[in-house]
Amino acid sequence: MRSRRISITIALGLILTFLTSLTFVQAGDIVLSNNSGDGNAVWVIEGEPTLVMNGFDLSSRNLSLPVTLDAITISVNKAVAGASIDALIYADADGGSPSNATMLSRQSVQINTTGSVRIALPNAVTINAPVIWVGLYLPTGFEFNSDTSGASVLTYWAWAPGASFDVTNLANAPVLGPSDGSSPVNLNMGGIARISAEVTQGEGTIPSPGDTSGGTVGSVPEVNISARDVPIGVQMVAQSSGDLSVLNRYPYCGELLFYDGEDIRITGEGRFELHCRADVGAFSPGVIENFDQAPDVIPSFNRRSYLYDIFGTGDFLAGSSSEELAVPVTHCIRPEQADLNDAVIGIAYGAPRTWRLLPSVRYGEVVCAEVTHQGFISYFVPWSDDAPTLNANLYFSGTPRLIGQDGRAGEEVRCGFAYRLQFSVHNEGFEATPPTSMRVQDFHVRTGTVARSNVYDLPSVPPGETLTINIENYMAPEIYYNEAHRMVFTIDPGNVAKETNESDNSRSIDFLLGQSTQCG
Repeated sequence: MRSRRISITIALGLILTFLTSLTFVQAGDIVLSNNSGDGNAVWVIEGEPTLVMNGFDLSSRNLSLPVTLDAITISVNKAVAGASIDALIYADADGGSPSNATMLSRQSVQINTTGSVRIALPNAVTINAPVIWVGLYLPTGFEFNSDTSGASVLTYWAWAPGASFDVTNLANAPVLGPSDGSSPVNLNMGGIARISAEVTQGEGTIPSPGDTSGGTVGSVPEVNISARDVPIGVQMVAQSSGDLSVLNRYPYCGELLFYDGEDIRITGEGRFELHCRADVGAFSPGVIENFDQAPDVIPSFNRRSYLYDIFGTGDFLAGSSSEELAVPVTHCIRPEQADLNDAVIGIAYGAPRTWRLLPSVRYGEVVCAEVTHQGFISYFVPWSDDAPTLNANLYFSGTPRLIGQDGRAGEEVRCGFAYRLQFSVHNEGFEATPPTSMRVQDFHVRTGTVARSNVYDLPSVPPGETLTINIENYMAPEIYYNEAHRMVFTIDPGNVAKETNESDNSRSIDFLLGQSTQCG
C-alpha cells in the first residue's frame, strides 16, 4: 500500500457531519465520530487493496451495551466505479491493537459518488463489546479524506504487499498498525480518517433487512445494499464462510474450478454427470447478453483466466431444452488475487453462444454462482473507460498456411512459385479493434537472413469474432533453396491496437524451400 496526501479545507456540510463526537440523527440515534476541526487531507490507495478503519471506545462515550450499528459513513474524494468494497465491523474485547478483534459483519457495497457517502447496512449489527473497529477494504485508486488533528492511533491500516488478505481475521494481514508514523505501517496521517458509524442503544428500531428504497440524510448520499438480491455484475460477499467441503474438482480442468457434487447427487437424484474441458481456444463469444442489467457506472467487462467448457451426460437436460440443466449446479472459481474483490461468474450458451453474467457471491477465496446451462464458464471483472488498453486481444486462431494451387498445404514449398497465404485472427474481448496490419517475414534458418518481408492490411475484428484472411499470389523466395525456412507472422507490428495482451501476437511455421524451375 502506498499513499499520497493533499491538504485542503473541507466544506461546511462536512464540518457539520463530522465535528460532533455524538450527534443525534434520524436512522441510528447516535453518530460515532473521532473527527474534529476543519482541516482535511486526501489519502490515495495505491499498490494493493487496503483496509482503513477507525476504533471507537463505547464505554468512554457512556453508551450502555448492547448497541445496534446500522450505517457507516466515509468522506470520499474519488470513487472507483464498479469496484466491490467490503464494509467491515469488528468487536474488540480489550482495546489496543485490533489484531485479536472478532469480525461481526462483512457486507459488500459499491461506492460511486464523492462527498460524504452513507452506507446503510441491510443487516444491522448488535454489538456487546466495549470497543469496535469500523472500516472499509478499499480498492486501489480510491481516495478518502481525513481530518488534520487528533490521535492518528485511532485509525488503523492493514494490507498485504502486492496482494489481498483474508479480512475475516486481522492477524492474517502482513501489515497492520496505526497511522501515527510507527512501524509497520510507516504512515503519519496527522489526523483521523473521516469514517463514522451510526448506532442505536439497545436492540433499537432499525430499517428492515434488504430495504432498497434508497434515500438521503440531509445532503449525505445513501448507498443501499440488499441482503436478499444479488445484482448482476456486482460481486456480493457472504456473511459466513459457507461449507466448501462439498465442492469437487473436475478431472481435466485444473485446480481453480469447483462444482457442488451434492446438487447432482441429491437435488438431481444422481441422474446425470457433468464434465469439463479447459482452454477451448478461440471460441469465446464477444457479447454479454444481460449487460444492460449491470450498474450503469460499469462501461464494460473483461473476461479473465481460463475458458472452461461444461457439458453433461445422462438425463441432464430440463424438458425439451438442449442446454438448460435439469437442476442448477453451483460452480465456484478461485480468481487471481488482483481480481478477488470484483470477480463475477458468467456462462455462455445459445446459438450462437453469448455470455450471461450470473448472480455471484464470494466465500473467502472463491466466487460462486448457480450454473443453469451447459456451455462455457469463466469469470469477469469490470472494465474502466480509463484503461490504457482496448478491451480486446488479438491472437491467431489455428496455424497460418501456405496453400498450393492444388488446394493442399504441405511442409515443402517450391522456390519462386505462387501460393495462397491464409491466416485467421481472433478478437478475445468485447470491443472491436481498429484496422491495423499483418507482417509476414521469411527467414533463412541457417543464416537468419530475411529472404522476404511483406505487410498486409488487417481489417477491424469485431468482439468475439474470428477473421480469416486469404492473400493470393504470395510468391515464395527464390534464394536459399533446398534449405530450411521459417515464416514469422506478426499481428499489429506498429501497435496501432493497444491490446490487453501483446505477448501472443506472433506465430511461425517452418518448411523446406525446395528447388524448382523458377529458380536455380
